[in-house]
Formats: sequence, C-alpha cells, structure tokens
Amino acid sequence: MDKRSRTMIIALGVLLLLGGGYFGTIILQGDKPEEDLPPPDPTVRIGNLEGSDLVRMELPGLTMEKNDDVWELTSFSGDFPPAGMTLDQNIIGHLSSSFAGLSADRLVEENSGNLSVYGLDNPSARVLITDSEGNRAEYLLGDMTPSRTSHYLMEAGSTDVYSVSSQMAAAFTVNLDVIRLRAMFPMFIPQNIKELRIESPAARIEIRSSPEILPTYLAASSYAFLIHSPYQLPRGVDSQAFNGLLQPLSALWVVEFVDDNPSSLVPYGLDRPARIFLRSENESLDLLVGNRVNGTHYAKLADAPGVFTLNGLDQVINIRPFDLVNKQALIVGIDRVERLTVTGGTRSLNAEFHGQGFDGPYFLNGRQTETNSFRQWYQSVIALSFDAEYPGPAQSQNVTGETTTVEYELRIFPGARVSFALVPYNRDFYALSQEGTTEFLISRNQVSRIWETSDAVTFE
Repeated sequence: MDKRSRTMIIALGVLLLLGGGYFGTIILQGDKPEEDLPPPDPTVRIGNLEGSDLVRMELPGLTMEKNDDVWELTSFSGDFPPAGMTLDQNIIGHLSSSFAGLSADRLVEENSGNLSVYGLDNPSARVLITDSEGNRAEYLLGDMTPSRTSHYLMEAGSTDVYSVSSQMAAAFTVNLDVIRLRAMFPMFIPQNIKELRIESPAARIEIRSSPEILPTYLAASSYAFLIHSPYQLPRGVDSQAFNGLLQPLSALWVVEFVDDNPSSLVPYGLDRPARIFLRSENESLDLLVGNRVNGTHYAKLADAPGVFTLNGLDQVINIRPFDLVNKQALIVGIDRVERLTVTGGTRSLNAEFHGQGFDGPYFLNGRQTETNSFRQWYQSVIALSFDAEYPGPAQSQNVTGETTTVEYELRIFPGARVSFALVPYNRDFYALSQEGTTEFLISRNQVSRIWETSDAVTFE
C-alpha cells in the first residue's frame, strides 16, 4: 500500500468519525462475527472536557496548540514543523471535540489485572489533551478487538478497559497529510478579479478588468475584462470562456503533499514552470506549475518551498489566447450609431440612424427602410467575427479583390468614430486591420453577407 492510499484510508476514517461513525462502522463490520461480549451500552463517555476549551493536543509525532482560537502545529516528529504549515481548522476542531468528550462502544473489563491481553501494557498510540484551566486527559490505544471493528482503549491512571470504534482509533494515528489544509487557496469571485496572468511555453496571457474609460473602439461595447497579451490591441474577453477558465482555479485542492523542503525543483519540472497569477480586490494567488504526474500536476506557491500536486490545471495552462478573446470584430448597439458606411466590395453602403432609441427610422443610401430588414442587414455587419489568428503575410498569388472599410459615427460623444479595414488575405479570408494592428482573419463568406443582406432590405 503506497503513501497516498494509506493517507486516504486514514482520512476516510477521520471523516467517518467526524460525521458520526455509525454508518462507517456498519460498512466495515459487514458479515464478520461479533465478539463474545455483552451488547454495547448506549453511551459510555470517558472524556469529561470541552473541545472548545482545549489548548493543546499531543498525538504521535504531532503537537498542536491553540493560539488566538487558531490551531497551529508546534512540533512535528519532535522537531520544528515545516515552514508555511497550515492546519485545517475544521478537522482539528472536530478532533478536539472527539478527544475531549471521548465515548466508547462498551466497557470491556473493569479493574483489569492483565493489560497485556489488550495490548495496553505497551500501547500503540497515546493522546494527551490539555484545556485552558490546565486539566489534562491521556488516552492509551491498544490492540484491535477480535471482531476487527474496534480497538481497546484506557485512560492513563485507570485500569478500566474499553473498546472504541475503528474510526475513533484512526484519530489516534492521524498524520500530517490528514490534518493539513488542502483548500489552501483563495476563493475568487469573478466580478472582483482585477488581473489574471498565465505564462506557459505556449503563450503569455494577460487579462485585466476593464478600466472606467475605454478606447473608442471598445467604448461602444460592454466588456468586464480585456485581454492585453499576447495581442497588441486590447480586446474584450469572452465572458463564458473566462468563467470556464476560472472554475478549476476556484476549486483548487491539494491531492498530495509531495515535499515540504525540496533540495531541487528539477525533478518536478518546477525549475522552469508555467505560472498562474490571479489577483482580486483583497487576495492573490501566485502558483507555479510543473510536470504532469498521474493525471495531476506538480505545483508550488511562488513564495513557499513546499511541492504538492493539484488537479484540473491542464485546462488552464493549455488555454489558447484565441479561446478567450471575444471574437466579434466590432459590436455596437444600434442605438449608439449615427451613421455607418461600408465601402469597397460590390458597392458602397451608407446607412443613417435617425431617432434616439431602437425604433429608427433608418435610411440606406438615402432611402428610408423597413425596420426589420434593415436590422437584419445591420446584424450582418456587427456579426463579423474572427475565424483565426493572423499567421503572417499572405501569398500574393492567392490574394484577390479590394479592401473593404467599415466605419461608424457614434453617439457616445461628439466626433466619436471607429473603423476597421478588411484586407484581402487569400481566397478564403480577409485580414482585419484595426487601430494600426493586423491580428485576426475573417472569412470572405461573412463579408459577402453584408452585400447579400443589403439586397434584401426593403424600403418604405
């Protein structure tokens, strides 16, 4: 049985104990024969302390003390604990309550004269607890009972022998992996996030919350986040893709603590890691990610030495920038447009948007249009979306046609204008030129629809 399996079994035992133990006992007992002992008493309480009053617990290899209501590890295997150690306060709290008010299954023998029968002359484990008033209790764990569903136990200074459930016995031998905090990462609410950076061999992605004042080409749209890298021109972030990326980062859970003080990071691939940096209003996470192992990744916090493994990071470190960018070339609400011109292609189109709301009237090349057919044409313009990233200059022999330019005059402030050009790239695509950058391709079929739908516009 490997270390991970042993840890999981012990953790399961502790969780069953903390959850009440009864169902776990029934499962573990199965069809095994009962001991030749009287039925268990309804409650045999040995401990008479209060869990909330405990200030110190000494378990095999572990000493924990409460400091300002926070349990801390003060000794590990008789030495100082590893740096940066954080305990799971819920687990420790339940352990302290269980030990303080320890209950047995039954009284096996009163005033036993032969403790060796129960393995209590040389106990397998000891637990010593102390409360804030200096009251102490020490429990000794003996052998497993013949039914193998419980263990013998006694309190130091007494000769009464009890039996306790296997779940209670598991609490005597919890190790550091069981009581360490595995949910050691901040919880991030998407609307509070200020910055996300992902650095990997594939790309460097940088996303930041939108500023109050946006450049004109974005001001007519509404984006909670902008992607600033690797693109030269900041673009809106696709909200659905961004939320999907955050899901594994909001549920990080340590699978295994590998090495608290590694002599080298090379075996874990953490000498040249990928990096995930996430910052919100009040918290931040700086995580280094190394090699993949058994469906997980080695990882460590940037400011701590310990190496552990995490699930769910494939999706994050392998994300492509193109998966996150909002792919609409320029989306503008119809109520924000004063004039729209499309030049190039088969003919020029000049649209005017009268009125102040969504009802028009609308004009195309000087003629008043029927509202629904005009809206369908307008949708074909604002629906232009990126099909791929721009890979570089096109081969001249595949380039045909002329450049198409789309320009908006906006109502958001006096003189507001935004535009982009669709430059023939090859027989299938145009390259989008906007604000001095060329970073995406748009299919010719999309552009052709602008003129196709304009032919379907009807007039009053």
